[in-house]
Amino acid sequence: MPHLDDITGKVVRLPQLLRSRPHNTLDRLGAYEGLPMEDLFPAPAEVPEVRTEKRWRLPGVESEDLMFDSLYEPIEPHFREHYHRRKRRIQTVYARRIRPDHASGRPRVLYIHGYMQPESLVEEVGLVTTMARMLNVEIIQLQPPYHGRRKPRGSPYSGELYWTADVVRSVEAIRQTLFDARTLLSVMQSEKDGPVGIAGLSLGGSLAAMLTCMESRFDFSAPIIGHMDMGALLRDAPVLGAMRKDLAHFGWTHEDFGKFFTEIGWDELKSVIPSERIMLLAARDDHFFLSSIVERMWEQWGKPEIHWYPTSHMGFIPYVLGGVGHLRRFVNRLYPTATGR
Repeated sequence: MPHLDDITGKVVRLPQLLRSRPHNTLDRLGAYEGLPMEDLFPAPAEVPEVRTEKRWRLPGVESEDLMFDSLYEPIEPHFREHYHRRKRRIQTVYARRIRPDHASGRPRVLYIHGYMQPESLVEEVGLVTTMARMLNVEIIQLQPPYHGRRKPRGSPYSGELYWTADVVRSVEAIRQTLFDARTLLSVMQSEKDGPVGIAGLSLGGSLAAMLTCMESRFDFSAPIIGHMDMGALLRDAPVLGAMRKDLAHFGWTHEDFGKFFTEIGWDELKSVIPSERIMLLAARDDHFFLSSIVERMWEQWGKPEIHWYPTSHMGFIPYVLGGVGHLRRFVNRLYPTATGR
């Protein structure tokens, strides 16, 4: 019987036929080598001015948009010139706040969604709002570059330009996402005191894992069905077939991709959040983020709380509410007296 994750990879091939052809930027990757990690992935030096816009209110919960100019600065000279040549949609950061009425006094969560998700109303109400209600916490969902409202107008689908064989752009997309997330954390901390955790699903889980190793200001972390081994992700993920094909045309394999990340110090990243404040959710039959890689990360992080599901990556969807239940117990254990009011 065909595997659900592999079927998803085949389905995704159809929109990927419309993808723009990537530039070969492999000869420019030297711009990242030899730099200290704090320069490769810097923390924001200031808090931007934030614009808010009310979206809707339902009984017991409300939604609003947060918008601010990204303070991110590219490293690679050609891409930096391209980035600043004109105002681009990825230069505006969009985040969506879902706030239950009785979440005051509770911790807050910065959440990052998955690859190719357009941030639809179904996702907002069906997933993020459900999570916020079940956890009784304020959730602010970050939209990564090239997704949703940050998608260039000419892109045929959300996330098209995030993972491509234009490795410079892909690296800069990761850099910008992490920088924007840390800037959003600064915004949240400037609004009010109190703990803020990081969580993410799929690609968002991978990014949450990266932030677990880079940002000690997060009070807790919950990566969901994701790891941070970039070479393994390129090798395994069925939805990255176009990227693998285009890179092969340029003469690169997933081993070369992984070696590049090793050379810039990626493998030396360690969790900066204590293991007792980390919880992982993972799928045993995941063809996107293999369980063996997740287990290795779990061991490197001091074996934090982890919950395994007997399913695939895409098959995790029916288990989401159970996963939110684990997350609720985890948060309540960390903050037993922060019950909301």
